[in-house]
Amino acid sequence: MAAASKTKTNGSYTLGPIKDLEAHVASNWWKKVFNANYLKTDADVVDDSSITKSEVSHYLKILKLDHDQRILDVCCGQGRHVLEFIEQGYPHASGLDRSRFLIQKARTTARKKNLDVKFKEGDARKLPFADCFFDCVTLLGNSFGYFETVYDDVRVLKEVFRVMRPWGKILIDITDGNYMAQNFRDRSWEWMDKTHFVCRERSLSSDKQRLISREIISHAQKGVIVDQFYAERLYSQADLTTLLTDVGFQDITCHGQINTQSARNQDLGMMEKRLIFTATVRKDWPSRPVS
Repeated sequence: MAAASKTKTNGSYTLGPIKDLEAHVASNWWKKVFNANYLKTDADVVDDSSITKSEVSHYLKILKLDHDQRILDVCCGQGRHVLEFIEQGYPHASGLDRSRFLIQKARTTARKKNLDVKFKEGDARKLPFADCFFDCVTLLGNSFGYFETVYDDVRVLKEVFRVMRPWGKILIDITDGNYMAQNFRDRSWEWMDKTHFVCRERSLSSDKQRLISREIISHAQKGVIVDQFYAERLYSQADLTTLLTDVGFQDITCHGQINTQSARNQDLGMMEKRLIFTATVRKDWPSRPVS
């Protein structure tokens, strides 16, 4: 990691000016970023119930699922889509996420809504489910492409393929990589609420395959809360189609763009323009019946 001068603000540090953002991205950045701060920086999208309701309605129109089918939302975050699937009449929806904080948040929300939902903490590269268990698996809200290598993204898709039933459907809602590579905002800042604000810097990785982001989150009185870095892979329509094909998915379809509007009318980042893909699993049932 490149050296940089630290500036202390009420007990927290900012690294100050940095020439190379990529040098400061940890390979496992996703272990630390998805916490209470994430729910503040992205609240204008991930905490807006009207956006979630609209998105799920759109997904369901595309998927055309039966109401008794099993749905798994991989990298489900605080469970917003899972809970909305259930509220729209699909009671067998469940979720998995690596963030313990977000899974606990999902469980708490489910209890408050008196909904019986299974949320599991786990790694998308090693799903804790039996073969051929789900009728549908989703990866929503740009929750794919966080790992350092494409190999790990392929591992996720292979696991999804394994846990899906024959003729099951996968739906992926992911950033339009071509658009984002050409239109990302290299600098922005916004107030998240009356006391918290975030400053952002962005750049493409050296291989032009990932968007590197830096967020400095501050409190108006307390100063800097965190100075953090992360990277998300930019998949084009052709890239993701190839990836899905190589794993074994068939009937791969891109259903066009989904555009999100911020309630704060601020920087949407990777959530601005996204593509929706579906694909089908065609494979034989295992010799032993699946319950």
